[in-house]
Amino acid sequence: MNFKNRLPGGIKILLFSLFFIFLHSAYTQNLEIKSVSLKGGDVIVNYDLIDDDLDHRYTLSLYSSEDNYVQPMQQVEGDIGLDQPVGGNKRLIWHAREELGEEFKGDVALEIKGKIYIPFVKLNGFEDINAMKRGRPYNITWVAGRGSNVLTFDLFNKNDEIVHTYTNIANVGEYELEIPKDIKPGKNYRFRITDQKNKEDVVYTPRFIVKRKVPMYVNLALLGLAGLSGYLLFDNLSGGETGSPQETPLLPDPSTPF
Repeated sequence: MNFKNRLPGGIKILLFSLFFIFLHSAYTQNLEIKSVSLKGGDVIVNYDLIDDDLDHRYTLSLYSSEDNYVQPMQQVEGDIGLDQPVGGNKRLIWHAREELGEEFKGDVALEIKGKIYIPFVKLNGFEDINAMKRGRPYNITWVAGRGSNVLTFDLFNKNDEIVHTYTNIANVGEYELEIPKDIKPGKNYRFRITDQKNKEDVVYTPRFIVKRKVPMYVNLALLGLAGLSGYLLFDNLSGGETGSPQETPLLPDPSTPF
């Protein structure tokens, strides 16, 4: 399917070609492009991902003729990437101007390539971990694939920024980790697990919450209790132990008659 259109400011003509490549399967599989539109320097694609087996998940990548379809485009968001479920009303946005640069002019052909997503490791029960506390050890277990590979765990915050990395983890099916105390508490953290030798082997964990090891209200209560104890001790030392200052009785004035 080809689309010809014009992007403002530099990319004069966009030749948009879409292909979907599946692994061999007995199931019906298809990617149906519903519409392609341009907005500013962006290309917006709406599509349906069809498969008779609704349990299948897919890895989708967008490629460009600029490098002869070697490396996937990076400035893409939406329903693209790892672990995409089957279904309709999907949408991806390619930030063409950011990807190609302000000075680019010419024709560009694009491809969407897909394959069934098969995680190279399978986590055991991580979806039951709704929250992790800082400074507390957690034993993460998984079903290992190739035992000789070495893994990296990257901790992402809600903005999908890496805030901590655990490196050189042996793929032996378990690893004990702690969330560092300097990680900001909040929602929507997740781990990305990668094979250090094969960057295409990637697994993301479900999102979870990072909490303080000791809740804030407990810290405030302890601080208040410590302050009260210090005040009582000071009051005791200044009044109870040494006694209150005694008033000196006034002596009668000798000149005053009785």
